[in-house]
Amino acid sequence: MLILIENTVCLNAGDAAIMLAIIRILRRTFGEQSEFVVFDSNPEVAARYYPDIKFRPLTTPLTAAPSMSLPLIGKRMARRIRRKIGGLKKREFLRLLTSAKNNNGSVGWSPLLTKQTRENIALYAKADLVVSTGGTYLVEHYDLSTRFEEFEKDLTLDKPLVLFTQSLGPFNKPENQRRVKSIVDQVRVALLRDEKSENNLRAIGVEHDRLKVISDSVFAFADMERLSKRQRSERSEKLRVAVSVRDWAHFDGLSPQEGMARYKSAVSQAISELVKTRNAEVTFLSTCQGIPEYHYDDSIVAQAIADGLDAETRKSVSVDSGFYGPDALLKKVTDFDFVISTRMHMAILSLCAGVPVLPISYEFKTTELYQGLSQSQWVTDISHIEPVSFTQRVLDFTEHLDEFYQAAAPRIREQSASAWSAGPLIQASLSSQPTHVTVGAKPIKQAS
Repeated sequence: MLILIENTVCLNAGDAAIMLAIIRILRRTFGEQSEFVVFDSNPEVAARYYPDIKFRPLTTPLTAAPSMSLPLIGKRMARRIRRKIGGLKKREFLRLLTSAKNNNGSVGWSPLLTKQTRENIALYAKADLVVSTGGTYLVEHYDLSTRFEEFEKDLTLDKPLVLFTQSLGPFNKPENQRRVKSIVDQVRVALLRDEKSENNLRAIGVEHDRLKVISDSVFAFADMERLSKRQRSERSEKLRVAVSVRDWAHFDGLSPQEGMARYKSAVSQAISELVKTRNAEVTFLSTCQGIPEYHYDDSIVAQAIADGLDAETRKSVSVDSGFYGPDALLKKVTDFDFVISTRMHMAILSLCAGVPVLPISYEFKTTELYQGLSQSQWVTDISHIEPVSFTQRVLDFTEHLDEFYQAAAPRIREQSASAWSAGPLIQASLSSQPTHVTVGAKPIKQAS
């Protein structure tokens, strides 16, 4: 099997964990000799951190050739020329896709498209399976155009396309509704992390039965030995706590500045009380840090919170700003008694290590995750976080660590089994052929 994984952002260790879990799951299903190529947003840098993975750049008409510099003409004329060249590139891209499809992957020379693009098209034409990575990227506060073009390229080549476990929607814009429905109607299977995502697809008219709700792929990392018995740190008499924070701009009813100020204040107050009343030693640690080329670094937010603590509290708080890949992070979190996590995959990796996690939910995916663990009473919505109530919830959690572990551990084992079920589901999907739907169907009204 030649299996292509696309739409990854592996400079985010949470997304890298998804990618590695997909490879492990599909190797178990299709055999150890399966070949994987990962199409990433920053392949050269990702390859330095994950040297065993073969990375390639994403391939769409938008990325098919370098931008042209036109310094000697006016801005209006330059825009017109770039639009004209962009249209030519898209038509040439489609021509090469059709040629590769009809000529067993053979891709000829093109004056408009790079050698790398032609090589990528040839790889896609030879692929046995295309997997769009799991995660949360089909949501409307992100630009979806490149994602759509990736999918439409796959379907033009008649490649079996699978959406790996993800949360998506809701889709309120008519153009997004049209394109998402068209794509999802043609995938072999769409693996979703929660029923809310399934409902978001049903709301725009997706009717087929190839939507499957299963657990996040990163639960494939679950350490069954640690989950069978509560592990306790013997390195310190202090309560050891890891805290994952992040920057965020999408607060309900608040500006990004107001929302972040309240969020940071709540985390700061909770940490202060942990140190003063629970003899805690706190370390900021997250999945998105330590890679200069990545546009997110959670340790910057962590450092700002740490710097605002009083001098006495600060003695018990540190910021670990280093990079940790998924396996290293999984091992690292076992040093802690519990984790306060904003990043969802920081939470999942910690849960997989048998470490209790108190979550801060910035998207519905975390709320849905904790409902699946029957622990939704511990979720705090980032848009409604408030220093006094959040601090009390953190202190209450310290009194229920064993209770949380006893209740959650069996559910985490179930989540792991569900994550591994993705392989057989995909294998079964390859024997079926979805009905082709023309890209151009009328927009669907969003259900109320």
